[in-house]
Amino acid sequence: MTFLGFRGGFERSAQVPRLSWECLWGHISIEAFLNRRGTSILKEIFVSKLLKTTVLALAASAAITGAAQSAQLLQQVSLSASPDVPNKLPKLEYILKDGKYVLGKGAEQPFVKFRVKAKKMNDGRIVSYRVESQDSGKKFASAGAFYEKKIDISFKHRVRGDELNALVSAGRKICETQGDRDKVVKQLIKPGLRYKMVVRAVALARKGEDIEHRQARVSVQVICHPEEFQVKDADLTVKFDGSPFSCPVKATLTAKFKTNKPGTFKFNLYRGDGEFQSVTKTAGESGIVTFKKHYTFKKATDRKYLIAVMGHPISTQWVPMKVKCNPKTGGFQTAPKPHNN
Repeated sequence: MTFLGFRGGFERSAQVPRLSWECLWGHISIEAFLNRRGTSILKEIFVSKLLKTTVLALAASAAITGAAQSAQLLQQVSLSASPDVPNKLPKLEYILKDGKYVLGKGAEQPFVKFRVKAKKMNDGRIVSYRVESQDSGKKFASAGAFYEKKIDISFKHRVRGDELNALVSAGRKICETQGDRDKVVKQLIKPGLRYKMVVRAVALARKGEDIEHRQARVSVQVICHPEEFQVKDADLTVKFDGSPFSCPVKATLTAKFKTNKPGTFKFNLYRGDGEFQSVTKTAGESGIVTFKKHYTFKKATDRKYLIAVMGHPISTQWVPMKVKCNPKTGGFQTAPKPHNN
């Protein structure tokens, strides 16, 4: 059944029969309804279809434009990274101190050699690249404002401390589980440092770009140093065998040392007049070392001694050694006669 037709405007079709339509506003004939409302409804339908068609066209256009903007314009994109000097890797050094591994200052970090490569594809031209550390988030190489079909660029970069910060905990854990108290241990952190490259190309005769990302890794060497041999403490005492006031007098000078581990050290025993004696001692597993020197004095003496450990910030205070050989006293003595002067 044909209700409506469109012919240069909106009007009622001649084929519409006289039928009644029961609707919300009561009994009304379709012919009357079309006379009153038909034109308005048709306009709404037409505008709705027109808007729908326009939206679909715009969406298709946007899809085509988006496809053009993300065109494939790059190929053979790569980033490589390797130590500038073979086997000279970035490193983290730890030293065992008082039972804990402490990160050392270490020497200057080495250079890493990078190579950036890319070729254009279709009508693309390479316009920029950059390389950054993913561990520190800092860019250290970039170039732009060129228009190339291909790039093949090599450069060197000295590893910075902030690039290694993310690996400090992992390195310490290696030392805690694999370190040795008495020898140096070397291990690797793989994959180690992380680097990222971004290359951008644009289309030659149309709108569009292509951005490619690549990554490279460099292993890091972990060096676990044993605890350095240390003399932790030194003590010096003088003990007399009997009274220091009755000659001959015997005295013993005793020095006691405490070390953190077995090892050999040297100390000087200084006398107050500037004379000194050099002594070498070796500590065992106990870490306790004792040195004794015996003296016999037959006359009054006033000396002092001090110990200083060579190569260690350890020394004692001056310790006195005084002997007074006084004549024996005791009993009664004749009093002097009084004078009447």
